[in-house]
Amino acid sequence: MLIRQVRVREPAAGAAAGSGAGAAVGSGAGAAATSPMNVHVTDVRITGGVIVEIGDRLARRSGEEVLDGGGAIAIPGLWDQHVHSSQLAQAHSRLDTTGAGSASAILSLVQQELARRQETGRRREEALVGFGHRLVDLLVPPTVPMLDEVTGEVPTVLIGGDAHHAWMNSAALRALGAPPRDGVVGEDEWFDLVSLMPALPGVGAQVATGMAMLQRQALERGVVGLVDMEWGRVWETWQRLGSSLRVRTGVYTEDLDFVPGPTGVVLDAPGPAGKSLVEMGPLKGILDGALGSHTAYTRTSYAGGHGPVGHGVLTWEPEELVAALRRAKGLGLRAAVHAIGDAAAGVALEAIERAGVPARVEHAQMLSDQDVDRMARLGVAASVQPAHLLDDRDPTEELWHDRTDQAYRLRDLLDAGVELVLGSDAPVAPLDPWLAMAAAVHRSADEREGWLPRQQLQPREALAASTDGVGGLVVGGRADVVLLEQDVFEDVPLGADGVMVDAAAREAAQRLREARVLATVVAGRVAAG
Repeated sequence: MLIRQVRVREPAAGAAAGSGAGAAVGSGAGAAATSPMNVHVTDVRITGGVIVEIGDRLARRSGEEVLDGGGAIAIPGLWDQHVHSSQLAQAHSRLDTTGAGSASAILSLVQQELARRQETGRRREEALVGFGHRLVDLLVPPTVPMLDEVTGEVPTVLIGGDAHHAWMNSAALRALGAPPRDGVVGEDEWFDLVSLMPALPGVGAQVATGMAMLQRQALERGVVGLVDMEWGRVWETWQRLGSSLRVRTGVYTEDLDFVPGPTGVVLDAPGPAGKSLVEMGPLKGILDGALGSHTAYTRTSYAGGHGPVGHGVLTWEPEELVAALRRAKGLGLRAAVHAIGDAAAGVALEAIERAGVPARVEHAQMLSDQDVDRMARLGVAASVQPAHLLDDRDPTEELWHDRTDQAYRLRDLLDAGVELVLGSDAPVAPLDPWLAMAAAVHRSADEREGWLPRQQLQPREALAASTDGVGGLVVGGRADVVLLEQDVFEDVPLGADGVMVDAAAREAAQRLREARVLATVVAGRVAAG
């Protein structure tokens, strides 16, 4: 393939191609990607899934496919470093409970959905799955009897917006083999049930349809790769269905006996031109809960509210985590450890250091200065989902009001030399790298100024954290290319205090959210556009 007449930014000094197992858990270009870069019009030749030539007015070879860029901006393909594919695949058919501020409001939505189903003749026994509400918003705790009264024998699973709990009725609990209870199913017990969800009536068909839909939507947004942190043997799903974009599949400890190979090994799966784009990813371990359910594990107790009290929940004993990470290392796997609270981050980093395993911390939402320094010293990456801060801003101010300076420390991590990679945790946030980059740049979802503005990133820094370690289009690099209508990565000016001018940061974030993708090329083939 020959891509003609595109505007390409010169890669940052020291930027690598970012391919192979070394980038399997994310190897970013880091702070070097912020140095000034020129943009020039050129042609890009691709052969065998690799960029083989970049130059002006390259002659077309016999039989070579030509993609006319028409002066479009060409950037490396974007990655979402943290998704849950099966949960995201079901999102298109789920009842949206986002913003429902009480149990009664959620029940009203459920009643309306059941009424619609009856009107349209939809099978009554088909499971009803919802997603989006937050426990932190509910003054009256939801109960199983409440839901039973409205749903009867229709299996009903209402998943919280942070994906760390589900409000289920008795029919769903029985169908999934869970013991009866009055309250919600949370944390590890819920995670054990997630992979069983396709067994509920109608859910399996929704997953198959949704997997194709999520790939198409991702490619349309310029996403060429995902790190799939779904529960269960998710690689088997991708091997069965195939993929039109790159996928790294995670594994949890309960499935380590079945892991098909070390991190980075290419797995046998259908793909474009018969070439598999699926490979093995990291071991995933979930060490604590989430802010919204008051289960993130913190060094200082929560300031108030309801739900679990004190310091949150630690779901692994430190010695158990060390043993799991050592086992992963023996299998050639890298590690990705979920840690949202600062105490969880400390436990995770101690275990990673003792195990000596290449790793990253998932979410890294609350970090002390010592945590940041230790991540830099150990070479532990931070896998962060910036769109979460838009929702977490107010709860953080309420629950962690005396230590908000520890939240979402993107600038501090980058300045310390910590590798930063961005994602969504979809479906908790949309699979949309432009939203993630915009949130990293301005850190506000409303008319307020950016939250903790000293932690904002420049647009090109956000881009560098979104390309799986590819600092620019270079000869020998992966042939994953996105064409944009215009350049949306200009630097934001700084004020006298060394912080971005808020109005300019807001405008830059808006440009990112409105970025128009013209074409997405994966492994040298046009996948969208």
